[in-house]
Amino acid sequence: MCGIAGIFSPAGKPVESHLLVKMTNSLRHRGPDDEGYILAHTASASAQPFRGTDTIPAISHPDINERALLGKNSNLGLGWRRLSIIDLSPTGHQPMSNADQSIWIVFNGEIYNYIELRKELAAQGFVFRTQSDTEAIIHAYTAWGQDCLHHLNGMWSFALYDALNKRLFCARDRFGIKPFYYYWDGTTFRFASEIKALLESDETPRRANQAMVYDYLAHRILDHTEQTFFESIVQLRPGHSLQLDRSGLRTHEYYTLDYNPELGHFDENEARRFADEFRERFTDSIRLHLRTDVTLGSCLSGGLDSSSIVCTSNQLIFGTEGVSRAIVGDRQKTFTATSRDARFSEEQFVQRVIQQTHANPFFIEPTSEGLLADLPAFVRAHDEPVISTSMYAQWNVMKLASQNNVKVLLDGQGGDELLGGYRWHFPVFHGQMLKEMRLRDLYTELRSTRDVTGLSMMNLVAPVALKMAKSLVPQSLRGNLLDVSVYFGPDFAGKRLRSAGVLLKSDFNLQRRLWEEETRFNMQQLLHYEDRNSMAFSIEARVPFIEHRLIEFVMKVPAVYKIHDGWSKYLLRNAMEGLLPKEIQWRKDKMGFVTPEESWIQNLRPHFVKLIRQEAFRSARFADMKKFIDQFDRGSISLPSSDTAPPV
Repeated sequence: MCGIAGIFSPAGKPVESHLLVKMTNSLRHRGPDDEGYILAHTASASAQPFRGTDTIPAISHPDINERALLGKNSNLGLGWRRLSIIDLSPTGHQPMSNADQSIWIVFNGEIYNYIELRKELAAQGFVFRTQSDTEAIIHAYTAWGQDCLHHLNGMWSFALYDALNKRLFCARDRFGIKPFYYYWDGTTFRFASEIKALLESDETPRRANQAMVYDYLAHRILDHTEQTFFESIVQLRPGHSLQLDRSGLRTHEYYTLDYNPELGHFDENEARRFADEFRERFTDSIRLHLRTDVTLGSCLSGGLDSSSIVCTSNQLIFGTEGVSRAIVGDRQKTFTATSRDARFSEEQFVQRVIQQTHANPFFIEPTSEGLLADLPAFVRAHDEPVISTSMYAQWNVMKLASQNNVKVLLDGQGGDELLGGYRWHFPVFHGQMLKEMRLRDLYTELRSTRDVTGLSMMNLVAPVALKMAKSLVPQSLRGNLLDVSVYFGPDFAGKRLRSAGVLLKSDFNLQRRLWEEETRFNMQQLLHYEDRNSMAFSIEARVPFIEHRLIEFVMKVPAVYKIHDGWSKYLLRNAMEGLLPKEIQWRKDKMGFVTPEESWIQNLRPHFVKLIRQEAFRSARFADMKKFIDQFDRGSISLPSSDTAPPV
């Protein structure tokens, strides 16, 4: 796991080495263990590696900070910061090359199937000089070219310099677990793991992207397109690669996720078969995610997803996998954010998992005072806005793990989007039944959902009726039904800066809705927060639910096996039979990663009012700040729940 950065001018403009160093060192939190660079002249296919201030002593390259050593013709520079996870030896140093130095790479992420990949490539005659997963990418590219991406299982963003073809090849993993941002003005290309590195250059414009500001303020959404909050900076989309040479910049979508749109007809035998296959694939995903040479732990909220990971991991760690005790200790370590307010605490469920697994638990209580103290660092870590204080609760979990010297954390992101775990998935499922005139099934499901969730029949039927009414509105006008903030400034309120169709989600097909949340909406935001929160504390967060073979299988399972008899995530509940404590397997409530947000805001109101007044002029072109401050100062602004979907 690393931070990567680079500069490339296909037209031959020399690289500013001091800027490359500044960009790379702005990412030191992502990789405090090592540092490395190359400067290359693509016309002559020459490249020179360099060391930096934090480079390990075993690497004897020239120091990039001593400018007298540098050539003036280098038009490509790659920078790298290392968080050592696999192959801790100096041979894991980057930028890494093949034997003849015709390929160089800087890589952020983990290739979980690197052991199997190395065996496959060795059988083809490739010779490995390291034990790293990075070298597997280099040889995979040599063997299969850009199709190498289809052979990788993991999370990644990387930039690979192909000296023979004089091109830079960059790629991001299938679901966007690892970030890749870039700026391209037609002459110079700059990329980095985080936006802050690109802002080290004075040539990067600092203009707000009004379309993203609008979507965020109106709909609480971000990361749904390649755009960022900075007009000049874009992100490489999940499942995309990028190629840059003298003929220009081209992006390519190398991966698309298919889904089965069918509702299906429930059958007990099929349900058992699907559950068994899910458990087998889920267990295999966790087995791969346990591969590490450093200390390992798990996030544990007490919910279905994180509890499934902890319980499955426990079986593997102390069973078939026999993970080294130097990595996990005598007991698996778990990390939990808790609250003294029972409305926001899942500690009773956490304790039940600990009791069953004999895990070694660590707890932390996020507070409003802590939020105020951490706010500058929290804001800087994220570069862009967050949608709730839930992200700060996760920040605390990462801090707690760091304080206890854990470098790799398993986390449960992606389970709800994959398996139908949110409350708003029910009306989509029920609406699909209504659309298909499955009235008897619909009545049965409504009654079951009422019994499981405690919601009244009226509360269950109303959102379905609202969706039906909305469906009668022509598609071209449907965007007008989206809520717009009452605090928008008069000039900004009327702007529809993006086609509303981009923001609309499926109302009558559960599988389509889950596909949208997996590939375009919710999960992209959650992975954004996961990466920034974990890397702020030099921790590698791993997400076993987001493994492409597992996801591809689940997206082919008909909808009736995901919501059944009023139970959300039925497929997972069924699959975890005998492994999870019953109290968690059949929990009727879903809390989410919530915090006492309203009381926090109330406690910090004077501080926030002062802050908003100081910064009001910056936001005046987007919002009626006087109206907002007046309402906020009086405490009459209500906050949306942390566990609600963006209103699109």
